[in-house]
Amino acid sequence: MQDKPDLTQTGTTHASIQPSRTQRVLHWFRRRRKTITFQIVRGVSYGVGAGGVSVIVWWIENH
Repeated sequence: MQDKPDLTQTGTTHASIQPSRTQRVLHWFRRRRKTITFQIVRGVSYGVGAGGVSVIVWWIENH
């Protein structure tokens, strides 16, 4: 095991250090970047597919 520092000497604990809201949001975003990107690509794919089908149906109805 690793030796832990004596917190009584430093006067601070790790839990007392709170990151700012911006830091928390950036950390959250970094952890989920791949998932967010995948969901955006997935949504765009569904949108393009639905649009393509709509154009084909419209073209068939008008010709």
